Amino acid sequence: MRTHVTLAVLAATGLLAAGCSSAGSAAPQDAPSAHSTAGLRAASLPWDRPSNQQARVKAAGLSLTPEETLAVHYHAHLDVFVDGQPVPVPAGLGINAGPNGELPEHGAPGIAPLHTHDPSGIVHIEAPSDLTFTLGQVFDEWGILLTSSQAGAYSPVKVYVDGKAYHGNPDAIVLKSHEEIAVVAGTGDVQVPSSYDFPSGD
Repeated sequence: MRTHVTLAVLAATGLLAAGCSSAGSAAPQDAPSAHSTAGLRAASLPWDRPSNQQARVKAAGLSLTPEETLAVHYHAHLDVFVDGQPVPVPAGLGINAGPNGELPEHGAPGIAPLHTHDPSGIVHIEAPSDLTFTLGQVFDEWGILLTSSQAGAYSPVKVYVDGKAYHGNPDAIVLKSHEEIAVVAGTGDVQVPSSYDFPSGD
């Protein structure tokens, strides 16, 4: 049974483009309290992936390890829309390595328990224990400001979970298995998705 995959092996096989397959459990229901927005960008598009993922992972309250740990393994999906247009969620959030697995520009190579492999919007949770992971941590790794009234440089903001409007602090949304989260910022009409067609095995 596959329980650990080293970063070196992941890099050699296309770390950022690779997916992972294995069913898992959902995260706990209780979200942590709101965290500091220091260091997050209130920026206009494009929203790139910060190269110093080691620092961004630390800002999310997480740490990098040399291996994916699949004791807890599940996936959620994030859609982001700005002024009516979809915005890709960058590949490699939570992974401190380049697109071909080369050494990172900053810090030591490693992978966080919360990360993205590709720009599909699938958020991978692969952790050694059943911890709580939140939407705010995804945006921390992305380095983009997200509040109940602003995403990057754009406002207003509406957030939906499985197609239903969410009225609390979006930072605190707990990621759950096969959950569909949509962040809609700015103006323009959007058809908000209520679910996501995850690949077989995800």
